[in-house]
Amino acid sequence: MNYNFLATGTDKTQIFEFIFENTDVQVFDLSSEYSQKVCRYKSTAEIAAKFDLENGGQFAVTLQLWSPRFGGEAAFRKINLRPKYCEGHTFRYATSGWGLIQLYLGGCQKNNLHHSHIGHFNEKGALGRVDDDKELAEVKRWNWKEIASTSGRLRRQIGKMAVGKFDGMDVLPGADALSKSGIELRY
Repeated sequence: MNYNFLATGTDKTQIFEFIFENTDVQVFDLSSEYSQKVCRYKSTAEIAAKFDLENGGQFAVTLQLWSPRFGGEAAFRKINLRPKYCEGHTFRYATSGWGLIQLYLGGCQKNNLHHSHIGHFNEKGALGRVDDDKELAEVKRWNWKEIASTSGRLRRQIGKMAVGKFDGMDVLPGADALSKSGIELRY
């Protein structure tokens, strides 16, 4: 499932409030800062304190969503880095799992508001990417109906917030106001 929408920091804050107040979804970094572990966010305030939800390019903020109802587990893989290319750092972590829902948030940069995105595999897509029996067993652990239900619920909530469309994407109120002030909406 792939769903794209346009949102500002205020719109994104409302999305996170919905997630934390109305779902059992847990929110994690897609990947950690250098030499740090992945953060789990338990409130909208934690996310707003760490990230600039207004500014940045395409996918300025990248998160992974997981629920115990999804069946499988989120994995936190250590990624070894080459220090000479990473300011002397030797590792970071990445959050992975076949059934995780990706939430990538675009920001405003150079008079353009970049789109945001929700996406995840379905069972067929995940099965098409497995390389061995171990991965096949892992794909089978996920409750794909729950994943689709959760992402659909989130997509419907964002759709209810929308005040218009741009290039097939829902436009949330803050994004609409920015557009009317001269900011270009970007896919």
